[in-house]
Amino acid sequence: MYATNTRVWETPEITSFNRLRAHTPLSSWRSESCAMAGGVSSSVMSLDGEWDFSLFPSPDSVPENWMVDEQLPSQKITVPGNWQLQGYDFPIYTNVKYPFPCNPPFVPKENPTGCYQATFELPASWEQESQTRVVFDGVNSAFYVWCNGEFVGYSQDSRLAAEFDLTPHLSSGENTLSVQVLRWCDGSYMEGQDMWWMSGIFRSVRLLNKPARHIKDVKVTPDLDAAYRDGELTINVDTMSGEGMSVKTTLFDGNKEIASNVTEVGTAPVDEKGGYSERCFAMLQVNTPKKWSAEAPNLYRLVVSLVTSEGDVVECEAYDVGFRKIEVIGGQLCINGQALMIRGVNKHEHDPTTGHAESLERVEQDLKLMKQHNFNAVRCSHYPNQPGFYSLCDRLGLYVVDEANIETHGMTPMGRIADDPQWASAFLERMTRMVERDFNHPSIIIWSLGNESGYGSNHNAMYQWTKRVDPSRAIQYEGGGSATSATDIICPMYARTDADQEQGHTDEPKFSLKKWLGIGGESRPIILCEYAHAMGNSLGGFAEYWDAFRAHPRLQGGFIWDWVDQGLDKTSEDGVHYWAYGGDFGDQINDRQFCINGLVFPDRTPHPTLFEAKRAQQPFSFELVSSKPLAVKVTSEHLFVDTAHHSLDWTVIDDEGSVIRSGELSLNLPAQQTQHIELDSEFELLNTEAHLNVAIRLQQNTNWANAGHIVAEHQATLGKKLQLEVVESQIFVPAKFEQVDGGLRVTAADNQWCINATTGEVESWKKANREQLLSPIRDNFFRAPLDNDIGVSEVDRQDPNAWMVRWQNAGLFELEHRCKGVEVNVEIGEVRVRHAYFSDDKLVLTSVWDYRFTQQGEAHVSVSVDVDDSMPPMPRIGAEMHLTECPQSVAWLGRGPHENYPDRKLSADFGRWTQPIANMHTPYIFPSDNGLRGDTQQLEIGDIELLGNFYFSVSQYGQQQLAKAKHTYELEKQPGLFVYFDGFHMGVGGDDSWTPSVRPEYRLLRNNYQWNFVLK
Repeated sequence: MYATNTRVWETPEITSFNRLRAHTPLSSWRSESCAMAGGVSSSVMSLDGEWDFSLFPSPDSVPENWMVDEQLPSQKITVPGNWQLQGYDFPIYTNVKYPFPCNPPFVPKENPTGCYQATFELPASWEQESQTRVVFDGVNSAFYVWCNGEFVGYSQDSRLAAEFDLTPHLSSGENTLSVQVLRWCDGSYMEGQDMWWMSGIFRSVRLLNKPARHIKDVKVTPDLDAAYRDGELTINVDTMSGEGMSVKTTLFDGNKEIASNVTEVGTAPVDEKGGYSERCFAMLQVNTPKKWSAEAPNLYRLVVSLVTSEGDVVECEAYDVGFRKIEVIGGQLCINGQALMIRGVNKHEHDPTTGHAESLERVEQDLKLMKQHNFNAVRCSHYPNQPGFYSLCDRLGLYVVDEANIETHGMTPMGRIADDPQWASAFLERMTRMVERDFNHPSIIIWSLGNESGYGSNHNAMYQWTKRVDPSRAIQYEGGGSATSATDIICPMYARTDADQEQGHTDEPKFSLKKWLGIGGESRPIILCEYAHAMGNSLGGFAEYWDAFRAHPRLQGGFIWDWVDQGLDKTSEDGVHYWAYGGDFGDQINDRQFCINGLVFPDRTPHPTLFEAKRAQQPFSFELVSSKPLAVKVTSEHLFVDTAHHSLDWTVIDDEGSVIRSGELSLNLPAQQTQHIELDSEFELLNTEAHLNVAIRLQQNTNWANAGHIVAEHQATLGKKLQLEVVESQIFVPAKFEQVDGGLRVTAADNQWCINATTGEVESWKKANREQLLSPIRDNFFRAPLDNDIGVSEVDRQDPNAWMVRWQNAGLFELEHRCKGVEVNVEIGEVRVRHAYFSDDKLVLTSVWDYRFTQQGEAHVSVSVDVDDSMPPMPRIGAEMHLTECPQSVAWLGRGPHENYPDRKLSADFGRWTQPIANMHTPYIFPSDNGLRGDTQQLEIGDIELLGNFYFSVSQYGQQQLAKAKHTYELEKQPGLFVYFDGFHMGVGGDDSWTPSVRPEYRLLRNNYQWNFVLK
């Protein structure tokens, strides 16, 4: 039946030879105490580590008997791992396109093929009559297995386990396992997910020893009664046991046994290769069990034992189980009777060094970070994850959408094979094997049929099979319009909170949330499977999504795209480390930086967007009740847990950012309840503006955060600043004016400014005879384009409506500046400068700068900017200066401490902040404008101070340099410090990154802008 030259890898009907049926994870403990304790079973032997490896250009070029050729040249490779990151071949990144001609089921003849070999000896403790299997948790994309030169089997589907019986091929002493892996197979057409194409044995490999009589599979279904009070476990056990055997099921709460059952193995054996397969059925009733939810992930330990008629334990399997009930009630997805709010994120398996080979330590780091930033759900985009991921979600408390490894986004039409019977078994198998493997995890509340694969009869078959086998969970599928009969949940992508779609994008209609809510006769829950595309400097308007989710009961949240930037470690020719994206490895078919859209960098350092997500989706809301007495209303959005182990801290800061009052109190707020909390009965605010900061903290360590961790926080404004009347002559005492060659010199206190008569710009500013400027103070209308400004999805497709393209076409990036006059009024110390900006000799912008210089050494500047009707919305209306020196730090009074923009500032509180200069730059992998801080009233940079109400950023990289660079290693720190300060700045957008998504209220749409600031 086997031959490598039969090209089974181009035959969709054949997905395996000799692969064992999928089942829940097995460990084969030989005692109940070992099963209770968990950990690594003595019946499991890891084969992870160094293997011998050879790479060939195609399957046809592999020597026929390579698996027994002792002279085969080889080198060492690490398993698990991708060979492209270990010096062989190269990784390819595409979002939609296949990296080979789309002609299913055929793949290129040039098909890199890796040959792996490892040797092992069986432990002496493993019984001679037992069965030994090899388990591959993940191999990309298709592979053959031999043991001691004898063919064992074949498998494809990169993201699910493939298990083979090695028993007839083993010998005493040393054994050799040989694996031949193909980079491409027909299954690759179903694995076109937005990620790197990489190959090899990228998940763990192990041997599993089972006794001759053993447990084959265990399926556990929890349920709760109608009152969600008492629980029941339904347990189905498949065995290979024979007559006289029983199955004992025991449920433990810690070390305490709380329920048990002994069931004789069924008497209707099914012939299977000469043995017998029996199934038995057990039910365990538990009164008032502790329920499982993401808020309170209570787990019990279920031990399933195969027992002889004499009472001897032959084998045990064990699982952590949770009591919970998933339902759709009244148009809402519910757990344990309560409507869920999904605070979710999409997650790829990605490590910058090891690629798709994620360690469990890395997975745990990710999940803890998610919990710490108020996520309660993860979508496995777009394939089943490694088994340990689900166990961590069970334990830490995260809801999971488990998704079948199917995406055919690169096909035209997308659903080209969704109705094709030739592919029916491949579709169905990817669903059934996932469900069979992951069935017992309480964290999985939704099964997904895959992603972006159109819609057809193959999806209907997947849905119907899953509903029959597991009616206890919901099923979702976005393809075919997000609301087909093959989904229990309406799960659209990138629905917007404002307009239905942007002008010029009629080919890609963007349903708004209100449109989904308004579909006639529809009552299914609406959960966005993807939203808020976090590509680079993004996530503008995110708070508006959460306003909508909280306003409409059927809108139950969604999953941000996505968790981690998929950058890979690389070093420039100069030895500088950077994170690489598509095209950086010679992959000519690529989608550049479209894989860089995470909330965290590849090393898991947070983007500023992560803080915005945390604040917007926090499970507590706050409302200021009164300032005298100082009181707030706090509402818990938790469904089940109270705040007995939380505290509430509060501070009041004045308009200078100084703390003038503070306190701490215990918090005992029941789930879904609101409390009126008086913070300070004696507090009184006098003639000033102040801010109340409130934070809810953990009082005890948890398994995902330490005591003191802030769960939720809020800032409220108290009072308004009193506007004092002042006598203008007391402020504006004129400075000294002198006409000098080429311009005007103004002297006041220790400041000296020089205005160039030709350009009208302040070209010199000296303080105590020390020059402060490397270049003049001037208008700035340019920002280094963000990914959302560029509007690129695929490399060869650029949206003509993208902001960057519109700005370029309007000439904004190459404006010609002309000074139209400098007027001086010495008596009042005023200078007026008129600037004009031309594009192709057409006047498109004018600005008028009014300077008033005082004897105190201050320059009061008012700026008025007129924008021609022909111009698109501007990226910014501001100014720039390049300082001679770069201090160690910068201090400001405004929003902070992290980067914030007009449409992404919920998480940035008003206060007085100090940060090192290095922290003011956000090192986005694809460089762009970054580091903005808004609502700034005061900025101190060394000896210089700016006053007003403005946005600012400081950097050792100029905007033009940021715009030119494609990677971080291309950025070279410049002398001095660039200071950008704006009266107005456009939002960043982020509903998606391929159409203009800045909401109208965050665009600069006016024809005239006026702003002012003070330099001192």
